[in-house]
Amino acid sequence: MRSERHGETRARARWRDRARRASRGRVSLRAGVAGVAGVAAIAAFAACSDAPTAMVADVICDLDADLLFSVLARDAIPALTEPAMVPPDDPGAAYLVDSDRVLGVYVDGEARAYPHNILWHHEVVNDRIADRWIAVTFCPLTGSGLAFDPVLGGTRLDLGVSGLLYANNLVMFDRLTDEVYGPQLTVAGSCGDFRSRSLALLPVQEMSWGRWKSLHPNTTVVTGQLGQGRDYRRYPYGTYDEITSNELLWPMRPDRTRPIKERVLAVRVGTGGRGYPYGELAALGDVAVVNEVVGGVPTVVFFDGRGGQTGLAFDARLDGSTLSFDADPSGFWIDRETGSTWAIDGSATAGPLAGARLTTRADAYTLFWFAWRHFQPDGRMFTAP
Repeated sequence: MRSERHGETRARARWRDRARRASRGRVSLRAGVAGVAGVAAIAAFAACSDAPTAMVADVICDLDADLLFSVLARDAIPALTEPAMVPPDDPGAAYLVDSDRVLGVYVDGEARAYPHNILWHHEVVNDRIADRWIAVTFCPLTGSGLAFDPVLGGTRLDLGVSGLLYANNLVMFDRLTDEVYGPQLTVAGSCGDFRSRSLALLPVQEMSWGRWKSLHPNTTVVTGQLGQGRDYRRYPYGTYDEITSNELLWPMRPDRTRPIKERVLAVRVGTGGRGYPYGELAALGDVAVVNEVVGGVPTVVFFDGRGGQTGLAFDARLDGSTLSFDADPSGFWIDRETGSTWAIDGSATAGPLAGARLTTRADAYTLFWFAWRHFQPDGRMFTAP
C-alpha cells in the first residue's frame, strides 16, 4: 500500500511538471488532481490551443462536483465536422491496420467507420449521411464509444470537447451556443440549459477494422489525411488502455472487483440495465451467444473473441416474432425458429431469413469496467454459467 501511494505521489508530481511545461500556462488544474497516464497527450492538446481555459465555475451541472475537473480550453481537443471519407484501399486509410478498433455505423444502407485512432485525438465527429446528422463520440479515458442523434428540440447541436472531465469521462458542449451539455456517459444533458434534456442514442457497432471491412467491403472510413498534424498510427496514452493497467488520469474510487480497463458491453436502462464483461463472454467460448430480456426487450448478444473481441447486442424481434439463437463454432449464429445463419453484425447470410437484419440496440455500447460501474451503478452484471 505504501509503495502504491508513493507511486501515485510521484505520478502527481510528474503530471504537474509536464503539464506546466507543455501547456505554457493554459491548463487549469483543480486542487488535488492526480495525473497518471496520458499526461503527455493532454498537455500536448493544451499546448495547441490559445483559447481561454474553461473553468468549472463557468457552468452549473447536476453532477458530483468532486468528480468534475477543468482540464483544457474548449475545443483544445478539436472535434471534426464532416471529415473526408475514403474507401479501405485509399492511401488515406493506410494509417489503419486490421487489428485497430473502429466505431461502425450503418445508416440507410451506407456503412461508415470511425476509427479509435482518429477519435483518440478528436473524440467527437459531427457527420452527415445523406440528410441525416449523427455525432460519433469516443472517450479514451473511459473507453466508451457512443453515437447520438444531435437534433434536440428541432435544433442541431454541433458537439465539441468542452475541456471538462467528469469521472474521467468526456464532457461535451454545443459549439453553436457555447453551452456545456454534459458527460457522454450520462447520455442526458446535465449542465446549464441542457439539464433534463436528452439527445437520443443511435446504434453503433464497435469491432476491429479488419472485421468491419469484411462485413462491409463498400464501407468508407475517416481519412488519416486531415491536415491536423496528428499521428493517427500512435496511441497517445501510453499503456492506459491495457487490461492490466490500474491507472486513472483523475482521482476517483473505482470498483476494482474486476480489471478496471476490462471492456464491458453495456445495455443501458436508466442507471441500470445489463453489463456483459468481455471476460465473462469469453468464458462461454470463442463464439458465444446470450439470449435474455433486458429492459423489457428480448435481446440477443453475439460475441466473437477471435480477431479482436467483439460484443454486440440486438433486439431479437423481427417482423413481430422473437428469435432465439445458438452459436456455431465456425463463427456464425443460427436462429432456432428458421435455421437461418447470422453474422456478428446482425445480418442474416443464409436460410429463409437471408437478407434480413436485426436492429442493433441503440442503448448498447462498449466501455471500460470502472466506467460502467460508475455510470450504471444499478446495472446487473452477466456471469457465465
